[in-house]
Amino acid sequence: MNPIEKVVAPLKNDAIERAEQNAKEIIDDVKKQLLEAGNDLKICAPYPRSNMYNAYSPAYWIAASKYQLFRSLCKTRKGSHMMNEPILADMDSNYKAKFIKQAKEDAAAQYDAFVAKLVVKIGEVEDAKLVGNHVWSFSILSVTKKDGTTQNWKTQQIINVSKYGKLFNQWPTRKVK
Repeated sequence: MNPIEKVVAPLKNDAIERAEQNAKEIIDDVKKQLLEAGNDLKICAPYPRSNMYNAYSPAYWIAASKYQLFRSLCKTRKGSHMMNEPILADMDSNYKAKFIKQAKEDAAAQYDAFVAKLVVKIGEVEDAKLVGNHVWSFSILSVTKKDGTTQNWKTQQIINVSKYGKLFNQWPTRKVK
C-alpha cells in the first residue's frame, strides 16, 4: 500500500460518520418543514411548474431538488389526489434509513476516489505523515519524495448538495508553499 493511502485511508470512517450526521440533519429539517406545513407537500415542497419558473433557472432546479428530497423521505397518505386538494404525507422510516444508507455509501465511494486522486496528484513518495483530521477541520499531509524533498499538502472536507438534492463530499487539497 502507498504511504499516502496508509495515513489518509483510516479517516474514511470519520467521513462516513459525518455523512450520516449530515443526512440526519437534513431529515430533521424536512420533518420540521413538513410539520410547519401541516404535512401538506403542496405547501412545503410543491412540484415546480414551468409556468412558475424558467426551466433553466436556478430557482427551478432548487424547487425541483426540494420536491425530490421531500418525495424521497415522505409517503403520501393517499395514492391519488384531486388537483386542488392537499397532498398529505408523513415521514417514512424505511425511506429515512435508505437516505442515510445512501449518504454513507456515497461518502465511502467518494473518499476512496479522493485517496486515489491524492496519490496520483502527489506522485511517488517514500514516507507520509498526517497531522489533523480533514473530515472535521483540516489536515496537513507531509510527504517525503523519492529525491528526499518534503512537501506539505493541506486538505479540508466540504459537503455539498447537488441541484438534484444529493449529498456529496469533496476534499480539496492544495500544496502548501
